[in-house]
Amino acid sequence: MADRNPTWDENQALLLAEESCRSCPKQTMGRRKKIRRFEAAAVDRISECPDSVLVHILSLLSTVDAVKTQVLSKRWRFLWTFLPSLRFRSYMSEDSDDEDFVAEMNNEFVAFVDKTLSSSNGKLKKLEVEFEYERRLASNVDWWTRFAAIIGVEELRLQLRPLGIEVHDNERYELPQLLYGNSWFKELHFSWCRVIPKGNVAWYFLKKLSIGDVKLSNDVIERILAGSPVLETLELHFCEGFSRLAVTNSCLKKLILRVCLDGNDSELEILAPYLLSLDISGCFWRSCRFMNVSSLVDAVFNCSFAFLEGDRANDYERCQNLVGGLLASLLHVKNLTLGTWALEVLSIMEAKGLSSPMFNCKCLTFDTEIDKYVLPGIANVLKSTPNVEALIMTCTFSSLRRFGFRLAELCNYNGEHYWTSQKWNYKCLTPHLKSVSVAERLMIYCCDSNFFSFIQFLLRNARVLQKMVISKPQKKYFKAAQKLLSFPRSSPDAVVIFY
Repeated sequence: MADRNPTWDENQALLLAEESCRSCPKQTMGRRKKIRRFEAAAVDRISECPDSVLVHILSLLSTVDAVKTQVLSKRWRFLWTFLPSLRFRSYMSEDSDDEDFVAEMNNEFVAFVDKTLSSSNGKLKKLEVEFEYERRLASNVDWWTRFAAIIGVEELRLQLRPLGIEVHDNERYELPQLLYGNSWFKELHFSWCRVIPKGNVAWYFLKKLSIGDVKLSNDVIERILAGSPVLETLELHFCEGFSRLAVTNSCLKKLILRVCLDGNDSELEILAPYLLSLDISGCFWRSCRFMNVSSLVDAVFNCSFAFLEGDRANDYERCQNLVGGLLASLLHVKNLTLGTWALEVLSIMEAKGLSSPMFNCKCLTFDTEIDKYVLPGIANVLKSTPNVEALIMTCTFSSLRRFGFRLAELCNYNGEHYWTSQKWNYKCLTPHLKSVSVAERLMIYCCDSNFFSFIQFLLRNARVLQKMVISKPQKKYFKAAQKLLSFPRSSPDAVVIFY
């Protein structure tokens, strides 16, 4: 039913009606009844909205709150059952060590999920479940996954967090074989599960796959990739057990690797000739090698590699060889992001007179704090990126592995005067660099002499710079903004923008 559109203000109408009642005592009772009917109609306007509008409103609520609306009236009783997605999430407090309390909370959560799914109209597009999994609840999770497969859910998320820090593999939930043969899935996300397909995988319409905290073998990954012919995005978070990732599917364009805790001696080989975007971040306990990434356009190299054996001198040598080899595979990318660890390795190489490979990127991002330990690495990269048009500085990872005293020994200089002492020619600054962007986090945590000297260096040497955009989150950075505005600029068109 369409919304009612009154031609004049209803509040004003009520006030006039009440005045009329007071001026005519004999007609007071009859007019008050009319007013009450008018008020009731005004209060219940939301229920006159079409079902599609009300279901959209419910979709903005949590599943628990959406289900509660069934008690409002007959009009609302079954509306929640038409929700296109259901999200079930349960979080234990950090001090919930009482096993009986945990069991009771899980029992209530599982009962709610069971009852809600049983009452659903069976037309779900998305189902998400996240809670502290216990092995005794495997049959319940089996029913949820079977329900998702039978009704044709397009997106399934299973985040089955363990109760303790150390969990044996047999205590994790094993994905049922029914899921591997379901071709309706378009997105799959699962964590802390056992992935053991006993036959072929048939995810023929799957476009996005995210796996976290799972042990995977080379055979399992091969089966998954072979059975996902239209897969476009693959994310692996905290996964281990595999040594080769051969992505030969021409549809798969984006690969995200987050933290690899596998400590064996074998290299992780990545073969992805059709990949357009590669994001490798976090701490890796094994070396990595790109076999073929010739189609890459975007590359994020924001990881650190920690080796379990070997003396410190060999460790430095291995890191230099590793970084040099990986960066040599990224020479052709248009958008390149380098993190703290890579820049520190490049700082050591700079101190030894070793240059970074020559890049062809148009957009360069430094994801790091601007301190004295990365300045030589930044200088090393700037000398090797002659075609950069956009420079972005941000800081999302701050706890990656550092080289400690080795960097302190090599970087024994005053960061404030580092750039003024440089005699090299930075080719990118003269004909190409047009924009610089500085993230808010850097203004909060890195607003010191190292940061100011680098910004001053850029403004003084970027001759075709058009704009420098700097995030300024609070008024207390007003003095810093004034200082930045006072720096001389070699480009007559350069403007410094704060927002």
